[in-house]
Amino acid sequence: MTDLTTRGAIDCVGHPVEAARLLAAAFDEGRRLAVTAPARDDHAHHVVVEFLHPVIAGTVALPAVVVPSGQRGGDDDVVLAIGDLDGGADLVIATDGEADIMIAYHLLWELVQLELADRPEAGGDSTSFLYPFLDGSTDDAGEHLRASAVAKVDESRQLAVESLAANAEMLERAASAVLSVAAPAGESGSVPSGRGRVLTMGNGGSATDAARAVRLLRRLGVPAQSLAADYAVLSALANDLGAERVFARQVEAVGRVGDVLIGFSTSGTSANLLAAFDEAKSRGLVTIGFAGYDGTGFAAHAAVDHTIAVSSQSVHRIQEAQAVLLDAMVAAVAAEIAERTTS
Repeated sequence: MTDLTTRGAIDCVGHPVEAARLLAAAFDEGRRLAVTAPARDDHAHHVVVEFLHPVIAGTVALPAVVVPSGQRGGDDDVVLAIGDLDGGADLVIATDGEADIMIAYHLLWELVQLELADRPEAGGDSTSFLYPFLDGSTDDAGEHLRASAVAKVDESRQLAVESLAANAEMLERAASAVLSVAAPAGESGSVPSGRGRVLTMGNGGSATDAARAVRLLRRLGVPAQSLAADYAVLSALANDLGAERVFARQVEAVGRVGDVLIGFSTSGTSANLLAAFDEAKSRGLVTIGFAGYDGTGFAAHAAVDHTIAVSSQSVHRIQEAQAVLLDAMVAAVAAEIAERTTS
């Protein structure tokens, strides 16, 4: 097997094709991807979801695991480090932007799938739609592949600009909703008596968006809690009540007037999110939905007060634009909190 420890770390942002080829070769050798993201575990979990549970038909499920901050993967693992680095990684994503981080590992996944497309279990050219000009082959398409990766980054950034413009008014309303019900609190997320809390939810990669929202809001002192965070609660509810009740049951237990419920979805049609929004609305919570596919699922649902929509059919591009939209909402909350502090 190739000794990756003798190689310098490859920057996934600057050299995405090289990073993907190294990782694909490691998977071929039976190695595992170990992901570490100090202070940003939500991104690490998102990477693992991408590789273990690819939602696109015909793509290969690949071994990946989150490595908690301060720990290292196994000796045979390929280590991907996001954010703060200490020199022990094979692959790195060294950028601070939340959306830029996501773009980098989405491209890594797409390119790895292309490298492995000739595996029987991958369905031959089932991934060719990711970069259709390749016709299922990457043998001599390195430059074309790099150019296409750059084009995908440009596409993502353009979609983010368009989404910000289209949702400007709704983002303002969502930020106002968060400000009106959530009193600033400490990093512990404790809630002052009589004030509300922000609850978040999502499935799979969107569950990591829910975790990211909590991380960003808590930095501002806004009390927040992800309903997707407790594996014991989620597995118990899914086993006993069904997956469609995993969030609604928690809203029933902890939701109260003065809270905000934020749901993240690429489709806007997830049954368990819609059920939770219904439960929240019946209890007097303010509800906010981030959705793709023009947001029609959430927008058409009476229990969703504010829908922040991305007009795209690509799961990855939707999630990247949603990261920018979330940043914008949090920035608006931060600006208002700062103004209140100085006035």
